[in-house]
Amino acid sequence: MDNTRKFPLILSGFWLKIIALLTMTIDHVGLAFDIEPFRYIGRLALPLFCFMIAEGAIHTRSFKKYALRLGVMASVISLAILLSEVVPMFKNNGLSMRNDGVIFIDLLLGAVAVYLLGQNKWCIKLLAILPLAFGVTSYIVSSYECVGCGHVVHWFPFFIRTQYGWYGILLVIGFYLAHLLADVFISYRSSLTGIDKKLYKGSNLERNAINIISVLILAAMTLGYFLCESLVADVWGTVSLYQIQLYAIIAGAFILLYNGLRGYNKKWFQYGSYLYYPLHIIVVGIIQMFI
Repeated sequence: MDNTRKFPLILSGFWLKIIALLTMTIDHVGLAFDIEPFRYIGRLALPLFCFMIAEGAIHTRSFKKYALRLGVMASVISLAILLSEVVPMFKNNGLSMRNDGVIFIDLLLGAVAVYLLGQNKWCIKLLAILPLAFGVTSYIVSSYECVGCGHVVHWFPFFIRTQYGWYGILLVIGFYLAHLLADVFISYRSSLTGIDKKLYKGSNLERNAINIISVLILAAMTLGYFLCESLVADVWGTVSLYQIQLYAIIAGAFILLYNGLRGYNKKWFQYGSYLYYPLHIIVVGIIQMFI
């Protein structure tokens, strides 16, 4: 079995991260300066981040260190969101981030869910429902507050809420499940060809199967999120940008090109990719203040 990577598996994890960071930046620039086409491009960022979180949680040598990095960033962003609401300087300049949510909480909870699902005992696997339940609760609470009746849910503070409700967490879980479904496919293929299943490990066939299933899961969950958001908007009469989230499916084109390799991953880039999030938000915010 040939385990060397062949076209079209040309993108490593490094390049998926670069594309995710680039599209995220474009999205935030579009949000700050009301450039609608940029928001469409920005929809590609979340699926790519969630995909890499699932890959990272599966393959990391130390999940504790992996989760710690995500947890530290979640704490920093949560503090920034809290400060944007209580510090007059930020509020007076329209920089309050009360309704933004903390994207690193989405990613952290998704990673924790994958870790729990990867354990051997079923009693531990079932605990994966807790991160998802947190995301669902965050979604319901935030949607309720968007009704516009002035009701604020104090028992679920705004600075610990997920940015995408249940959607981001479920995407990470879905990308993990893609590995399990691909394994079922490989077992079936092995039974047909008589080739030892172990020989398929790391092959192009296995990688393509994981990628294709991941894209199908992305499409299904994005459509589900669209329908859910549409229902909320119709029932409560809220204004939402949920329609553009369908563009997230385009991220599947890059996932199909993923070769399963980490690629360039020096320490400066590893930690820099985390720090880039708050730093670029600050830069965009400063530019917005002076324009």
